[in-house]
Amino acid sequence: MSLLFERLLWLVLLIASIYFCIISCISSVQRFHTKSTHIGLERNSYYWNTSLPSITICPMQRLNDTLFDNYCRVNKLRGREKTEFWDFLENLANATYINFQNIPEYDSIDGTLDSLGIRPKHYMELIYNLTFDGTYEPIEKIRIRCLDGQAHVRVRQILTEFGLCYLCNSYLGEEYTSRFLIFGEFPEFNKYLNLQPYVDVKQASFFDDMGYTMFGFDFEALDSYIHSAFEVMKVDNNFGYTHYGAIYEPEVEEIVAESDFGTETSISQRKCRFYHESNLTHYPFYTKNICQQECRINLAYKICKCIPHFYPNRIANPKPVCTYKTLKTCFPRHADYFLKFYKKDDNLAEPAECYCEQNCIDAVLKMKRAFPMRGARQLLGSMGSSISMKIWPRIQFKRQVIFSFTDLLVSIGGTAGLYLGFSVLGLVEFVYFFTLRLLWHLFGYQI
Repeated sequence: MSLLFERLLWLVLLIASIYFCIISCISSVQRFHTKSTHIGLERNSYYWNTSLPSITICPMQRLNDTLFDNYCRVNKLRGREKTEFWDFLENLANATYINFQNIPEYDSIDGTLDSLGIRPKHYMELIYNLTFDGTYEPIEKIRIRCLDGQAHVRVRQILTEFGLCYLCNSYLGEEYTSRFLIFGEFPEFNKYLNLQPYVDVKQASFFDDMGYTMFGFDFEALDSYIHSAFEVMKVDNNFGYTHYGAIYEPEVEEIVAESDFGTETSISQRKCRFYHESNLTHYPFYTKNICQQECRINLAYKICKCIPHFYPNRIANPKPVCTYKTLKTCFPRHADYFLKFYKKDDNLAEPAECYCEQNCIDAVLKMKRAFPMRGARQLLGSMGSSISMKIWPRIQFKRQVIFSFTDLLVSIGGTAGLYLGFSVLGLVEFVYFFTLRLLWHLFGYQI
């Protein structure tokens, strides 16, 4: 009786040990998958190289007079038909979610588009071909460029949700250019930019001057967007039209990552994505704002059965591009829904399906103040805008791994050793006993 009781006691202890071992190991695995990273705070600001914010400028006059005149001459457009076609294309090039209703609807437009063989999928290509890229301007005084004193910062023409704009001071690659997103081709070599050394991003330390100016715009008005150098502009986060350009004074708090942060963790663990980790259909790279743009593409296709012309559509199964009439009728009614991803119906909020991970490397901007750059045209010979940081950041956020795969193995091994007396040597002995030892025993050998 005592022997039976002893065996039952050991059986209960073994079952309890296995149970608590499994529970503890599952807890460690769950921690590895959900709580293996954190964002730390650093304050050694004297040793940082902080990236200045990016600026995106959209000129309000998009089409080039000379290119348009040559196009009309070749296609025999003149008089009223030419004037109305100019007004139509200019408004189409400036169209976005907040002003689709402003696209003019002339009696001659449908006939002009049909005679030229222009379908909705050709809208953006035509606008691009009739818009001169100001970064290739031979005359330096009117070339769109970005300077910090005598140091040059790279400028590129980009395709945005507000049409063709210009971006200065960005970490994003060659994929984020108008030519690549429209035609799938990298930009042509810019010999004017390469006449002198330049940097892609202006970085500064505690003792450096912090600022740059982007100018070369000879237009009546500009619209500016200030954002992280790791991000793209948001179409609903502009500073409004200005006839003088502007000086912006932002405050920056960077979010950086350890050197091995991307290799030691998965996307589900860190809940953020790097630039090259794209899961998008229309874009070959990832940022959170680009992900939200793809959400708008899918939402527009769901509601209006087509997408606006300013989105890249070079995919295996291209979505239909909206006619200008659909842009005027369908999109204004749902503008807030497209921009904010939720709508109110009978005082009930209806959110859209859009989940986008954060950028693993990014910057948080706070605009301290902005004021017009009066006299810029007389001083610089053109319009422009300027970034000037007066306050150096005192804190920096850093993504770190606090529970790596090695820590997971140590945790599971320690838990198994605590509850079951498990070790690697014990595992080898267990495998040996039920394989080689059993095999030799079956062949009649005594070990």
